[in-house]
Amino acid sequence: MVAAGLTPAQAFVAATKNSAALLNLPDAGTLEKGKRADFVVFDANPLAAITNTRRIHAVYLHGQPVDRTALAAHWRAAS
Repeated sequence: MVAAGLTPAQAFVAATKNSAALLNLPDAGTLEKGKRADFVVFDANPLAAITNTRRIHAVYLHGQPVDRTALAAHWRAAS
């Protein structure tokens, strides 16, 4: 999206808030009280450079941290 001309902020809104609205998911898309807490924590600001989205520090689903190491090991074992 950024390569097509959107700013990093516009790309995030399109990928989160707008996508959730399009899919009729009222409890997703933004971080607000009463909504699902699904989010990614980055090691660097993706609004400064969209490539910083590759620098993932942590992932949370329903407010709980995802054990990314265990998940990757599970996927490797399954393949």
